[in-house]
Amino acid sequence: MAVPKKKKSYSRSRMRKGGNGSLKSDFTNIITDKDSGEFKLPHHICLDGYYNGKQIITKKIKKQEETQDK
Repeated sequence: MAVPKKKKSYSRSRMRKGGNGSLKSDFTNIITDKDSGEFKLPHHICLDGYYNGKQIITKKIKKQEETQDK
């Protein structure tokens, strides 16, 4: 029975796994927003406060953030 003489290091095993494309990063769920053109995850609010073409975050919340920054 074939048994390795020494343990494969973490680096060598990761190099072996990465060579065949199994660790390839795949960003299929990232989309571009229709209005602003920014990258975002589906079913998430954009940075400007819009979701599905409607403004969800009001100006009151933005004013609270500005006062907390001061």
